Amino acid sequence: MARPPRRRQGVRQPGPADLVTAIAGTGGARVNEWGQLLPLALTIALSPLPLAGLLLMLLAPDGFKAAAGFSIGWFVGVLFSATLLALLSSLLPHDRSAGSRALQVVVPLVLGIVLIVLGLVQWHDRPQRGVEVPLPRWLNALDRLTPARATIIGVGYAAFRPKNLVMAAAAGVVILGAHTDPTGILISVAVFTALASITMLGPVLAYAFGGPAVRVRLVGLRGWLVRNMSLITVITVLLLGVFLVLTGLAQLAGQLLG
Repeated sequence: MARPPRRRQGVRQPGPADLVTAIAGTGGARVNEWGQLLPLALTIALSPLPLAGLLLMLLAPDGFKAAAGFSIGWFVGVLFSATLLALLSSLLPHDRSAGSRALQVVVPLVLGIVLIVLGLVQWHDRPQRGVEVPLPRWLNALDRLTPARATIIGVGYAAFRPKNLVMAAAAGVVILGAHTDPTGILISVAVFTALASITMLGPVLAYAFGGPAVRVRLVGLRGWLVRNMSLITVITVLLLGVFLVLTGLAQLAGQLLG
């Protein structure tokens, strides 16, 4: 009768516990990555001025094609800036040196403080309640754009708006810190872009596939955005600034205690 093969002494065979530990570690890394990326993407998505412009195009006579072009252009613009800044952030040190650890603390702290100051200034200069703020002239002209021009404006506004550039740069640092393989980087950039574009793509899809009730709600949303545009912008900027400051402080605490 054949004897069962003997295991090597001193060599530990991987078991179910090792698989669970590996999955938990990977899941924890993903939660940490998207815990940082989600607020950045939503800050780009929660942009009342371009959203109001999109709704003006969408609700104008024969404006669906222009609105669709603007939303696609927005997606392409965010994808371009996120990809470019992720590549540029790969030039920064990502090792465990003192310079790299200091960078992980300084960058979110500085960005957060700048945004908080900017938000407080905007809060101080906000229009008084009951005072109607006229829309920018270029915003009123959006309902007369051709689809091609609307697409170009969407790309430019999404890719080169200062707030979006700051968010995309921060996202690039987070993504490069979480991934070393090109596939993981591309997937994270694509998901980040989709989340940052959800408020531009969502109304267009709702208008295309929804009924008259959806269009009535879009009209109400446009009016609400126009009335509360300054307040929404201030709150978004302040919340993001606080988030970045807390992120920097958490990194600092982790380095001091680690």
